[in-house]
Amino acid sequence: MRDRFPDGQLYLNLRGFDPGGQAMPPAEALRTLLELLGVAPRQIPATVEAQAGIDRGILARARMLVLLDNARDAEQIRPLLPGSRGSMALVTSRSDLASLVAAECARPIWLAGEPEAVDQIVAACAGLPLALAIVAARAATRPAFPLSAFAADLADQGRRLDALSGPDAATDVRAVLSWSYHNLRAPAARLFRLLGLHPGPDIGLAAAASLADLPSPHTRELMAELAGAHLITEHSPARYTLHDLVRAYAAELARTVDPEPDRHAATSRMLDHYVHTSHRAAKLINPRPTPVELDPARPGAVIGDLSSHADADGWLGSERQTLLACVDRAASTGYDVHSWQLAWAMGDCLERRGRWGMSWPVSTRR
Repeated sequence: MRDRFPDGQLYLNLRGFDPGGQAMPPAEALRTLLELLGVAPRQIPATVEAQAGIDRGILARARMLVLLDNARDAEQIRPLLPGSRGSMALVTSRSDLASLVAAECARPIWLAGEPEAVDQIVAACAGLPLALAIVAARAATRPAFPLSAFAADLADQGRRLDALSGPDAATDVRAVLSWSYHNLRAPAARLFRLLGLHPGPDIGLAAAASLADLPSPHTRELMAELAGAHLITEHSPARYTLHDLVRAYAAELARTVDPEPDRHAATSRMLDHYVHTSHRAAKLINPRPTPVELDPARPGAVIGDLSSHADADGWLGSERQTLLACVDRAASTGYDVHSWQLAWAMGDCLERRGRWGMSWPVSTRR
């Protein structure tokens, strides 16, 4: 239907059924939509009603398709709906959203007999065609098995690669990935394994260099080798991402190949990179005296080269999801000081962007 909406398309993942269980609140969803529509953060009002009014006003003057993916319920969706016939919302959900059909004239379209299991399988396979083909073949050869049985096999992240293995190397995800891995030079293979220790959705060059304890130019060469082997993707300049299954394979290799002291040192350097760079950014944004005193960064940790308010704001914005993931990872793996220092440094950034639900009350006492 893209040609019916010449003014563009908006996409928003509402996280309604994410494994973490943290569905996106309507206020955060509206704020994100308004930012996508070009509204400056400081011009976005605080209330959901006012945000919805601006959103609908903009969409009323345009013909846009708004894809609201992975919705939890009708109450999450209702404030996000366009108010005119020129624009349209396309909603995906595991719920039937019957009240939207009754009250908002929505039209339901069922895509599968076990839509929840299908969603779980696609998510567990990270959308990779080979992984989906393996599950589809097993489902086709076991027609008496419900799809939920295959989804349950894939639910355990620690065993997911086992669930996608088999006697034929050509249709074994771990074996197929190993062909690319074993063709890497030793430094690139080591970097690939260490990337499995990173908790965020993507990783910048400085963080990768910190993991590897290598200069940034050398790290860039190795990341290019990994991208050439289709193990990572450079989705924007010097920012890289891994498919979930590739990340799981890298993490598995790190656990089996790299000694625990090496993994600990790599994780410490990575967290030092984020702590020291985020504190540099926080001081550029709000240059007040700070009660937080950092220990020196470990040798090999690369500190981001930020020199202006704009640099700091851009870096914190692009790293927000990764920093939140690092706070959680540090807190759950014994890096307590890194956890609260990261949270402290992010406070101003989250408040300035109106993301109050993501802020924490953090003590500055050690």
